[in-house]
Amino acid sequence: MSEQTRQYGDMAKTASWTMVSRVLGLVRDQLTAAVFGAGAVGAAFLFAFQIPNLFRRLLGEGALTVAIVPVLADKTAREGKASAFAFLNYVIRRVLPWMMGITLLGMGIAIAWSCLAMDYSKASRAAELTAYCMPYMPLICLAALFTSAVNLSGRFGLAEFASAMLNLSMIIALGFLGDNLASSDMGKARWLCAGAIVGGGLQLLIPLWGLRQEGWRPRPVVADDVAWRVLLAAFIPAALGAGIQQINFLVSRFLAFGVSDESLTYYYIANRIVELPIGLFSASIATVMFPAMATAFAARDDAALSRNYARGMRLIIAVNIAAAVGLVVLSGPIVELLFKFGKFSAADCASTRVILVLFAFVMPFYAMISMVTRALNVAGNTKATFWAAVHAFAVNFGASLIAVWMGWGIQGLAIANGISTFWQYLVLRRMLQRSAPAFLGESLLVPTLKVLVGSAVLGIVAYWSFTLLDGCMKSLLHLKLSLFVAMLVAASVSALLYAWILCVWGYPEKDLVLSYRDKVLRLLRLRRGRGVE
Repeated sequence: MSEQTRQYGDMAKTASWTMVSRVLGLVRDQLTAAVFGAGAVGAAFLFAFQIPNLFRRLLGEGALTVAIVPVLADKTAREGKASAFAFLNYVIRRVLPWMMGITLLGMGIAIAWSCLAMDYSKASRAAELTAYCMPYMPLICLAALFTSAVNLSGRFGLAEFASAMLNLSMIIALGFLGDNLASSDMGKARWLCAGAIVGGGLQLLIPLWGLRQEGWRPRPVVADDVAWRVLLAAFIPAALGAGIQQINFLVSRFLAFGVSDESLTYYYIANRIVELPIGLFSASIATVMFPAMATAFAARDDAALSRNYARGMRLIIAVNIAAAVGLVVLSGPIVELLFKFGKFSAADCASTRVILVLFAFVMPFYAMISMVTRALNVAGNTKATFWAAVHAFAVNFGASLIAVWMGWGIQGLAIANGISTFWQYLVLRRMLQRSAPAFLGESLLVPTLKVLVGSAVLGIVAYWSFTLLDGCMKSLLHLKLSLFVAMLVAASVSALLYAWILCVWGYPEKDLVLSYRDKVLRLLRLRRGRGVE
């Protein structure tokens, strides 16, 4: 099996489980919006759940993960898998006490804040729910470390399956336990926090099982100070950069929380919709290409570095630009179909749609940041991610203050976030060009132009086909069913046309599309043959 074919298979496996996870996550968000609406309790939970997620992205999926993957790849290449697993154990032994300390400190601060509040305000609710959510942090951070090692071993999809179990746990906690055992919205929110903790435990156990299948055991190990110093040299600037990046996200959400109770909910839902294609495709691509680039860098194979980076970027560009156009064109019906339930009204949908359109414009840059950041981390230039995060924070903070001062509300905050994302990508791309030009051996200009033209056609076809179909079926079907059928047909027709355009123009990754076409044709022939028998 060729390198490209194996990578496509790994991406498909990762994307499949990501699809399950994202669908369950969408159901979770729909349920949360329907139960709490755009009110104070729902906003308090969303804010509280961001706190452990901030540390997760900083310590788990952020700086520590990106720092450890190149070290594990190098130790695997030079000393074998057993040595890499031994170093993983050493890292866990060093960082686990810090994670537990941060968790206890965070819970203590949140409890104190909640107790000192003079009334049961939204800040008090957020503090109480933050205390309940904090134990999620060490679970998911350790899970991210295990996931990094198991992905490097070539076993993909376990983390995405684990994320699906998290969403399922939260759905059960809110939809069944909270609905039947809680008498108030805060009671239901507490059950939702409990579901997150149980899901965090599953997120730890599932990749741990996969790593045990690869031969890992929790044995005591001898300290590896040389590798530890290499890890710290990459971790410290990456941690500073990731910390600033997460503070940047938190500032946006805090300001949205301050604008009104509803604003944070609109901001969160629009962001979650945009994250669907990013998580489904872009994260799967970056997840597979990261260890491939790390292995090529450890072997000093510049050709493989350039090839894998360009392949990942072309796939990300092809998927995300088209998806962004589709989200802009169909933003209204998407929000209405997915979230117009219970307490989430038509006015809430209209407000969320505006934020979704603004986020969609910068979605491709957000997706490309994931590949550029991983390339810089592979090259050991984690300082670049730190300075890019500083740039993004300064731009976002300054633009957000202007937006608040001008009274532009949540829309202004979304524009500020988009500008900072675009600027961060430019800074990262420039730093990669300076420090590790081997990654940029293949030009992306022509493929990007092909994608832009194809996406424009996709948008036009999607808009008119949806408008015609929905207009014809509104009188025949229920409103939700009409929206679903019209969107499904419009999206399918426009996506197939887009894929055909890229294949005709000779897009480098057209073989991926053709392989899926061949699989469908073989499946149809097989069924036809069985029918004849």
